[in-house]
Amino acid sequence: MSPQSTKKVAIFPAAGKLGTSVYQHITKVLPPEQIILITRHPDKIPHDLVKVGVEVRKADYNAPESFKDVFDSVSYMFLISYPSIEIEHRFQAHQKAITAALDSSPGIEHVFYTSLGFGGDGQSQSAAYVMQAHLKTEAWLRELVTKHSKLTYTVIREGIYSETWPMYTGFFEVKGSDNKVRVPHDGSAPGIAWACISDLGEASANLVKEFVEEPRNARYINKIVVLSGPKSWSLKETAELLGNMAGKQVSVEQVSFDDHANDPKVTTPLGSHGPGGNQVARDWTTVFEAIRNGETSVVNGELERLLGRPPESFETTVKKMLST
Repeated sequence: MSPQSTKKVAIFPAAGKLGTSVYQHITKVLPPEQIILITRHPDKIPHDLVKVGVEVRKADYNAPESFKDVFDSVSYMFLISYPSIEIEHRFQAHQKAITAALDSSPGIEHVFYTSLGFGGDGQSQSAAYVMQAHLKTEAWLRELVTKHSKLTYTVIREGIYSETWPMYTGFFEVKGSDNKVRVPHDGSAPGIAWACISDLGEASANLVKEFVEEPRNARYINKIVVLSGPKSWSLKETAELLGNMAGKQVSVEQVSFDDHANDPKVTTPLGSHGPGGNQVARDWTTVFEAIRNGETSVVNGELERLLGRPPESFETTVKKMLST
């Protein structure tokens, strides 16, 4: 085993939806003793992984003091973004975690940062409020590597989760009596290249594996990679698919920005994504301008390359969700 192949990879935080998917797949392609899972809920990590040699450590974005020593012996950091729509708090959480990892012993060499699939094919601007903390983090990473000669990064813009379609359809209730998706958009293309969480986790794990095995020849050193689905679905097509699943005709009804941002069906489920009140929904509603601009419609085949197979179709994911 080469010295490079013994360097350790840490996933933080490792117990959320994407983190769980990443570690479930990375434990299949890297030796367990090379993997460190860092989470605020160590009890959520399967004991079977611990038994075979995966190390589990405890840390919490919201308790920066927990970062002390937690990244020791880590060479490669897989950082999953802080789960919030807010900008400054989210950005500062990323900064504190990466800075702690740089200050650890012996200090990280590479950061994989999970950004989001807005901003088109790697552009540095977006109309979506939810993307702004990611853009700030990406810019900071670009600046950081100019100051730390041994540090490199890869920004992984994870495609828009297929499982989040309710957020992009005004939280449309498929099994309800309504037949209108009410959003501030006319439903036309360009749309969203949906990708399921399991595929994104697997592809991300394989991307890490590629880097670990041949870091000098890695494709995305100090670059952005967009992992998006195989087809861009317009919101009209998305609504029609939901209708087909429900056995009824469903269409898009364009509403105003304010109507969407003040709709209780939108404001209530979005409450956990920010400080509360209608402001979160107003900030969220900016995604529709980004979709209109084509920011989420990139289809580049990189997800399929990393998976070594076709990604799961949007139809399949939606069908699974509606059958539970």
